[in-house]
Amino acid sequence: MVTKTITIIYLTDNCLDEFIGDLCREYLLAAANGRRIISVSQKPIDFGDNVCIGEIGRSGLSIDTQILEGLKETKTPFVGIAEHDCLYTSEHFDFMPTGDCFFYNDNTWLVQYRNPLHPEYDGMFSYLKRRRVQSQLICRTEALIEATERKIAILSDPAFRKKFPTVSRIGEPGTNHLIRSKRIIRGDPDIMHLWADLKDYIIRYNAKDWSSKVPNIDIRHGGNWTGQRRGKQRTWELPFWGSFQTILENNNGYQRSIYRGVPALTA
Repeated sequence: MVTKTITIIYLTDNCLDEFIGDLCREYLLAAANGRRIISVSQKPIDFGDNVCIGEIGRSGLSIDTQILEGLKETKTPFVGIAEHDCLYTSEHFDFMPTGDCFFYNDNTWLVQYRNPLHPEYDGMFSYLKRRRVQSQLICRTEALIEATERKIAILSDPAFRKKFPTVSRIGEPGTNHLIRSKRIIRGDPDIMHLWADLKDYIIRYNAKDWSSKVPNIDIRHGGNWTGQRRGKQRTWELPFWGSFQTILENNNGYQRSIYRGVPALTA
């Protein structure tokens, strides 16, 4: 039976190549398995229950602003964050958090879709251990509302925005390093007044890792907010998924290729 206790918040800044965007939305619909999807976008889209907040650009603050808008529409006790360039399975959204802890799925592999500097890795999967990222977060809705409001209060400070106009320098709940964050804040007199709030944000929230049996996939397409990344553990095929080329080819029967303009491989 599909649980209705989790709502999926789908985030997009509408900058993603629609070739990848369509692929990820189709897989997310299947993974949702009837669960409600709230899409929060910067341009109107026909996907789930859409909340369009306007073109506010790409920044740490804009991402959290979109999350908070989605949370305002969430009626379930738990929420899962889905990003526009990730592939999910229904197993991921079957996970049930406990308490107010923030849970991150550690079984997430990167796959390189396209990188002109290293085309030899196109289609290769790689793994980075304990990579706690927003796209793999599942938690209690009220806990994320509180944490996101606290984070936005810091990011919205004029002095902080002046120093960090695009990057947030503040990670997801439970992922921040106290000493490293202290160096960032305490080393600058213009933003030192934010240290007490940031310290409380870091200490207050706890995170835990969990691992699904089937991995999720984070597609590295050249326009990722966090840039191109590759882990040291590498493979050309993943259990359940197979090769990335197979994923593209099996998507609703369409023949797709990881190389734009090049016919897909055939058996």
